[in-house]
Amino acid sequence: MKKLLIVSLLLITVSQIQAQNLEEKNTFGARPDLRGDLTFSFGINMLNRNNVDALDLRPFGSNSFSVGYLYPINLGSSNFTFNAGLSLSYEKYAFSDDSARTLVYEPTLDGNEFSTNTQIVGIDSEIIGNGFVEKSKFETNYINLPIEFRYYLSESKRGNGGFFIAAGASIGYLVTGKTKIKYVENEETKKIKRKENFELNQFRYGAHVRVGIAGFGAFFKYDYSELFNPGKGPQNTGATPVRFGLSFNLF
Repeated sequence: MKKLLIVSLLLITVSQIQAQNLEEKNTFGARPDLRGDLTFSFGINMLNRNNVDALDLRPFGSNSFSVGYLYPINLGSSNFTFNAGLSLSYEKYAFSDDSARTLVYEPTLDGNEFSTNTQIVGIDSEIIGNGFVEKSKFETNYINLPIEFRYYLSESKRGNGGFFIAAGASIGYLVTGKTKIKYVENEETKKIKRKENFELNQFRYGAHVRVGIAGFGAFFKYDYSELFNPGKGPQNTGATPVRFGLSFNLF
């Protein structure tokens, strides 16, 4: 967790440096005369409170992308705004290079009833024949409802490219879950994709902080909800996702 905080502080520092150079201009030129922000965000996914070795991730293969719109509401004549909107997010979790693994459903007998848990298993010849695995990952797609409060250093620049600091929260609904295996067999690259929910948490909620200026920003997001449904993930993991990265406004 200390590493995550250090990286987040570095991102914030970079944004503050950018603020000195971008105070009078927007990164992408003149903004259209539309209220709000259409934002593209790119980041890295990590897992906090992960006690399952098989769930170790490859950092630069575990990334996130989201596109969202936030509409601002000025809070009187203050330097604050309240922003709310909608976003779509795509998160990838790449297994580390130590071994080839993937997610599968595993039925278990609980008393007289069967229940389904998600487990992590090795990828063997039953799945890929005599090939070898290049990459294996799983993905989540959520639709989210974010809100945030922003503080602008200059009231005259409020909502108009000025430097701001924001804190907020969001809730999300799982649209799809998917595993993807990329492997080579007989010198031919092949892929196996499987769409399931894999007991991924149907609803998620978390908090975030952001800084930004002139269409450029940095963010840190922390989910309070577990990645998998409680008691249904690999080895009952209670891992929670953490994301940090950069964002760019189209308008």
